[in-house]
Amino acid sequence: MNRTKAFALSALTASFMLAGCGGDINLTPTSIDNSTNTNGGSAPDTNNCASYEDAGATVRGEKIGADCVYPRSFSTPESPVVTDIRLVELPGGAHIFPNGLYIGENVQETASVERDGPTLTIDAGATLAFEDGDSFVRIARGADIIAEGNRNAPITFTSVQEVENGVSNPNARGLWGGLVLNGFGISNKCDQDDLANCVLQGEGGAGFYGGDDNTDNSGILRYVLVKYAGYEVSLDNELNGITFYGVGSDTTVEYIQVHNNLDDGIEFFGGAANAKYVVLTGNDDDSLDWADGWQGNIQYIITKHADDRANRAIEADGNSRNNDATPYSDPIIANFTSIGSLTATDGSDESEGVLLRQGTRGSLYNFVITDARGECLEIDNAATFANADAGTLSIANSVIACSENFADVATQDWYESEASNVTLDELATVLTSGYVTAADMTDASGAPVTVTPKTDLSTLNPFFDDVDFVGAVSEDNDWTNGWTVGLRD
Repeated sequence: MNRTKAFALSALTASFMLAGCGGDINLTPTSIDNSTNTNGGSAPDTNNCASYEDAGATVRGEKIGADCVYPRSFSTPESPVVTDIRLVELPGGAHIFPNGLYIGENVQETASVERDGPTLTIDAGATLAFEDGDSFVRIARGADIIAEGNRNAPITFTSVQEVENGVSNPNARGLWGGLVLNGFGISNKCDQDDLANCVLQGEGGAGFYGGDDNTDNSGILRYVLVKYAGYEVSLDNELNGITFYGVGSDTTVEYIQVHNNLDDGIEFFGGAANAKYVVLTGNDDDSLDWADGWQGNIQYIITKHADDRANRAIEADGNSRNNDATPYSDPIIANFTSIGSLTATDGSDESEGVLLRQGTRGSLYNFVITDARGECLEIDNAATFANADAGTLSIANSVIACSENFADVATQDWYESEASNVTLDELATVLTSGYVTAADMTDASGAPVTVTPKTDLSTLNPFFDDVDFVGAVSEDNDWTNGWTVGLRD
């Protein structure tokens, strides 16, 4: 059956179910284990769609072919799922949510949030599909997502269009909303003397976030792909591929990819979430964005711009209204590869490398920045330059190889004052196979070039691995194989 038509059938079925019991959803819900259904001990029930009990009624997706199609009443922003649910792998099928998936109550008062909220568990190999830009996944404060895929069976968040007919346009974006995690982490937009009562509102209807706990745990994202997402609700009010609002350091984020997002790939607003093994491809605006006092760590991250639209590999901000607001944005990023585009623009700015601005701090190691149409490194705002001069913003053990390496002389002087950094031009060879760090780099003349990596990263923080290479992927270990898309195009 056509999946679009299935929405109407599922909604009609759900209306009969709820009308028969006369109850509203989310009154006294309880979860149901849908991994195997025995139908009261008789023959196995073939409907393994997610479900929960509400006021005596079972609220469940409908099995249509290989798919589970969920009624619009299953989950709405105003009436979210408030009990544990599990989404199993559907071979050849997808869990289809026409208006999004909202887990946990979106409570405004921080002190009133249920800290032990519901958990969304997603099995390896599962695919979740969404209808349009208004539909997205929201994990509220106090709720969790446990999405543990593996290299052979990643978890995919995508659009109904892809699962139904495929996406023929290689530059398709904005077909659904994105993934949002809200946590209790610290933001420099809040009163630092009253963080326990901090509450902020996310963009695009993303919900409330903020608090006083930078170790907060929002769950696990492992081997997760987010494709064709992003939505502009209004000017400067957008949904990213994955947004981390005040997410804490006890959250596990590794082996994730955002492909072809309409806005930023991933963005961190405050908090201290960490990430390893990150791939950001074809995103319309910035690939990695941070702001508002984010103090996390990332190791092994690739950003690759598409040929049509892109802005920056990194847009790094402190606080836009007060560049001296504390806590400062102050992450550590290591083993980063930025692959720009010589043709892309976002309509106003060109494909660029790294922009550090609005008072951000941070420590950047083992960077490879190349192929951008615009400048590959830029510092903006007096507060950011002050941090660079004071050494609280630094870059080391890195190489830049672009036609326009620096936005200005001040940025160039800062970068080249670190002896371990190397400056080349666009004719140098710093990558092989399009994204792997070349073991034998050469300059424009073909002469060998050595970029000495920072090898003892674990001394900075035990989160980091010690390495012997710069950039995200070495010739000895291509961790992107088998689960990513768009990287080798």
